[in-house]
Amino acid sequence: AVEAGTVIMVGNDRDKIFGEATRLLRDEEAHRSMSQKLNPYGDGHASERILEAILERL
Repeated sequence: AVEAGTVIMVGNDRDKIFGEATRLLRDEEAHRSMSQKLNPYGDGHASERILEAILERL
């Protein structure tokens, strides 16, 4: 996900977390750049497809 650009590795430093979150909220281009990339882990609808497949087999 880091390599894909869909997340930022910030560690556990509160100031760094706050700074990056603030940057994404204020910088429209930075937010747009991250939000429009493809998630390497899928589209977030896997559970729906799994449930549908299970119900079809019952």
